[in-house]
Amino acid sequence: MKTAKKEKSPAGKGKKILIFIVIILVASAATFGVMIAFNIGNTGVKTNNFLATLPVAKHFFKPIGPVKTPQELEEEKLEAQRKQLELEKTQMDEFSEQLAQWELQLKAKESELIDREKYIEGLRRKLETRLDNITKLTEYYEKMEPEDAVEILNNIADNELVVVILKNMKQQNTSEILALMEPARAARLMEMMAPQE
Repeated sequence: MKTAKKEKSPAGKGKKILIFIVIILVASAATFGVMIAFNIGNTGVKTNNFLATLPVAKHFFKPIGPVKTPQELEEEKLEAQRKQLELEKTQMDEFSEQLAQWELQLKAKESELIDREKYIEGLRRKLETRLDNITKLTEYYEKMEPEDAVEILNNIADNELVVVILKNMKQQNTSEILALMEPARAARLMEMMAPQE
């Protein structure tokens, strides 16, 4: 007996094609799903950004930037550190300039103080010399007879010098000398010797 070949019905053939198409679609969807889930070829980010542009889906998806490789992340980190170092260097340079200005100001103040110190030292020496001279003059006038001292003091035009000499003498000698001077000049000298308020 001969077996008869079964003819394939067009309906059976259509089912197989439909099943084949469904398998291809499922396999494609699964492959696409795996690519999105693991972001293969940046597919996940691209899909998310595409869905974020659709009016219906934009409430559920927010645009995100591309995922960066570890090398890109390291480069960004190094760039951030470089910028931070540049900022710190700029701040250090500014601080260094400020310190240099302060140093110049301090040197100027130091020079000014040295000049003032020299000036004050010069004044001190002058005052010491003048005080020594006045002390010696006072000693000379105290050793003189009051009449001789009055004769010399009357010839000194600088009343302030006469007052200083008289103030440094013993009170007894000063009184005797003033008593022997002409009354108008003695009065002027007494006024000058009076304590000033």
